[in-house]
Amino acid sequence: MAQGYATLDVLRGASIVSVALLTIILLALLPASGYRTSRLVLFIITICLGWIGAVGAVFNRFRLLLIGALGQFFLGFWNFTIGLVMLPTGAVLLVTALLLRENSDT
Repeated sequence: MAQGYATLDVLRGASIVSVALLTIILLALLPASGYRTSRLVLFIITICLGWIGAVGAVFNRFRLLLIGALGQFFLGFWNFTIGLVMLPTGAVLLVTALLLRENSDT
């Protein structure tokens, strides 16, 4: 009988991939026209929140996942241009957090 991957393991991997893609996309957008220091600060905060959530996914830390997911959602609604990338990342982190919480209760 072949062992498959658990749903939580797949979501952990998806969390890492989505945060890595978020980092790459934001770093590619950084030197676009209209560069300001405020854009750099926003991108640094966004990337850090994403990686905080990814660390929470890897180490089974619900609170870190929740901080990363909610940070992505709130900043994604605040700046909708990069929110098109941040909201899906926040959704993956939030689903991972909810499934981790559900599995830890059992």
